[in-house]
Amino acid sequence: MTDFSGWNILGEVLLLVGSAVALGVALESIKISAIIGYLLAGVLLGPSVLGLVGNDARLEVVAELGVSLLLFSIGLELTPSRLRGFGFRGAFVGVIQVVLTILAGTSVAFLLGLAWREAAILGCMVALSSTAVVARLLTERGELESPRGRETLAVLLAQDGLLVPVLILVGFLGNGGDKSASVPDIARQLASTTVDILIMVASIAVVGIFLIPRILNNSILRKNRDFAIVIAIITCLAAAWGSHSLGLSPALGSFVAGVLLARVSFSRQIRADTGALRAVFLTLFFASVGMLANVREIVQPEVLKLLLAILFIGLFLKIIIAWFAIRITGGHRRIAIGAAICLAQFGEFSFVIGSEALRSEIISPAMFQAAIGASLISLFATPLLVAKAKPIATSIDQLLVRLHLWKSSLPPELPPDSELFGHVIIVGYGPAGAEVARSTVLAGLTPMVIDINPRLVEQAASDGFRSEFGDGAQHEILEHIGAPRAAALVVTLPEPQTAMATITQFRSLNRDAIIVARGRYERWVTDLETAGADFVISEESIAGTMLGATLVSRLTGDTTAAADLKAAPKSLDSDDVDVRS
Repeated sequence: MTDFSGWNILGEVLLLVGSAVALGVALESIKISAIIGYLLAGVLLGPSVLGLVGNDARLEVVAELGVSLLLFSIGLELTPSRLRGFGFRGAFVGVIQVVLTILAGTSVAFLLGLAWREAAILGCMVALSSTAVVARLLTERGELESPRGRETLAVLLAQDGLLVPVLILVGFLGNGGDKSASVPDIARQLASTTVDILIMVASIAVVGIFLIPRILNNSILRKNRDFAIVIAIITCLAAAWGSHSLGLSPALGSFVAGVLLARVSFSRQIRADTGALRAVFLTLFFASVGMLANVREIVQPEVLKLLLAILFIGLFLKIIIAWFAIRITGGHRRIAIGAAICLAQFGEFSFVIGSEALRSEIISPAMFQAAIGASLISLFATPLLVAKAKPIATSIDQLLVRLHLWKSSLPPELPPDSELFGHVIIVGYGPAGAEVARSTVLAGLTPMVIDINPRLVEQAASDGFRSEFGDGAQHEILEHIGAPRAAALVVTLPEPQTAMATITQFRSLNRDAIIVARGRYERWVTDLETAGADFVISEESIAGTMLGATLVSRLTGDTTAAADLKAAPKSLDSDDVDVRS
């Protein structure tokens, strides 16, 4: 009989991901983050509740790959321009918050009777927040660019950057933190770990800085975008494998690879192209995290008391420390309170840290379940905390003013946004796109050119126009170039399917902007209008009009009509041009 046991893992993955998506959709319908649904699906389907999905070692490997890809994408987000946008202060706030939270959490846990290694792991698990959950919630509420949102995002980005030293610390505690080890043994272990990390970073740096950009800029690879995507995924997985081979966390290698690749011009397009794959692994990761929670063990009185202690002490410490870090660096007190509440939860990487600590036998299974349970509850509460952050911060501020503990002070308005506003996005920088860009500047407007061809992006930049490499048909790319704030979109692409996809994505982000599209063939004009274009310039109609005018002028000697028609294609308002609206 054929053995199908090897396919069981596929069935479990399908059941887990399918249930996670179903619960995610259900919770999204009541304004709760889908990520909470993914976690809940793992809890319900896991061994401790329904037992429909077991703790298969192969499933853990798939989930670890999901973590690696997730960290790779987060690393790609940390572009030099984005880090400069938040400046030194944002990084400093994040460093203060993480370091003080680890120290405070470790100290409190140690004073309550835990071993120092166990206490340090708890401090690390509490210190990091959930970038995936909080950033998404703030975006959905339209608060990402608010003062509170910007403070929160700055700390989250700093935390993502500090994940590397935190994972290093966890690895050191697991490999060299034995209480019986002497000081020389600890020093040797620390030196060995440092050397391994330097080897890993140096290897990835050589590949990411010197080799990958040259490969991606190869003229052959430019012709097929699939090559760039595959090379990026290979880089991510190779970095994860190399890091694991050195005895380090695979996620650490993927994160470093993402950070280094963030400096190449293809990084945003790579992130956009791998978005669908990342979404699948992200769903699987959070669902597998939910499976780690053993409900039967968590409800035991001793574990439950420990869970509640970790939850409430951790939340209190984190809110106080985050508020303190923002305040001492010049943040307004009310904004600091709101941002601290948004950062209160224990993020998804607490599960990664806890799992590493459990495998290294730094923490006991009971402590692991208590910490995982506290993290899950804090994540479940995050949508409510983010939604109520502003009114809670206002109430606390007003109460302290009435108690005369500080004077009344309104938070400052957000400084004027330096990003593009009211600009014209031009998709495609061929001859038509170049002419549109020049006409836009002559009209006193700001053009923003986007093209998938690196050579044309460089040409646009050399012509003095702001330009970006990317596929205009992708939602993330359009968001990055300010589609929601644009005044108009001009699509010069000759390929109708790509043009329609671009128009549809843009219209989902901006319902009010004018969209002008190039219709290479008459039969596609109606489809382009249906996709959302306000004006479609039909090349066949214009060519026919110009051919007829040229013929008439040559046969009759009347050059007036031909001269008028030659100017017509440059004017979208010309009655002589076939403009469909």
